[in-house]
Amino acid sequence: MTNRVLGLIALIASLSATAAVNQSGADYFTVEEAVIAAADAYNPISIQEDREYMGTIFRSNNRYGYTVTRGSARANSISIRVTAESWDDVVAFWHTHGNAAPNNRYFSRVDTETAERFDKPFYLADYTGFLKVFRPGQNTMTPFAARRLGLPGERGYATGEFVRNQFNQTVRINTRFSQICS
Repeated sequence: MTNRVLGLIALIASLSATAAVNQSGADYFTVEEAVIAAADAYNPISIQEDREYMGTIFRSNNRYGYTVTRGSARANSISIRVTAESWDDVVAFWHTHGNAAPNNRYFSRVDTETAERFDKPFYLADYTGFLKVFRPGQNTMTPFAARRLGLPGERGYATGEFVRNQFNQTVRINTRFSQICS
């Protein structure tokens, strides 16, 4: 267990974080409810500040909550810390990607490697308002496909899949503060 946590920290050690981890209570019935709550709260801030937010989704007594860490503005990078004693409670990762840049619509190589390495789904909220998930084992882009989308020509980028609600509708996430207040 400790090696897995150290592995996560080593995998993203070159990435920067500027804020401490905040944590919500385990107030949600499903993983997706916790992800949606986290993304709705932080995606508008992420877009406005062009800053990534990232965290984990954790399970506690058959309920779910989330952690959040604020990244550096305009850095397109972030790291999170998971303590060894809480690793067994982590069921997923989530993050935002900042402002309206075309490459912010895709999972990065670090995102997909994290999902694969720790065998946990990785959720992404972006400026388009769609919530997507990359699950371990899903396909990633070839370097050629990545280049065609304006991404660096390397393996590991992914589109993921849209998260859908119980009515099979795509889940939409807040992109503006006015959506939170209305």
